[in-house]
Amino acid sequence: MKKDSELHRLELAISHFLRWGVLFSAALLAVGWIGQLLQSGDLLANFKHYRPEPMTAIVAKAWTTKDYPILISVVGLAVLVSLPTLRVLLTAYLFIRQRDFYLAAIALFVFAVLMGSFFLGIEIG
Repeated sequence: MKKDSELHRLELAISHFLRWGVLFSAALLAVGWIGQLLQSGDLLANFKHYRPEPMTAIVAKAWTTKDYPILISVVGLAVLVSLPTLRVLLTAYLFIRQRDFYLAAIALFVFAVLMGSFFLGIEIG
């Protein structure tokens, strides 16, 4: 019974972590978007002419020009994207604590595939 209580406590902690993570991400995105609106006056100004650019180029340009609203928005997006990946990793931890190694191995495999997909999507140049 004590083990079930501990697992329930861990599941609640993960749930709270994810909820606060989404709220934190939303706050960062809102601050970044409001900053962009205040900075340029037109949020859609950058979209009048579509120019595909790698995320690394966008971040590098924003860093050198000290475009903090863009950088804050990128951090908010990174937090939002990382939350499901962290959920998979924390689920693997829960399965290990439950001694369900088969499901833990599946969760770790899913985590590895997710991490691989992130690195395959990085465009350098």
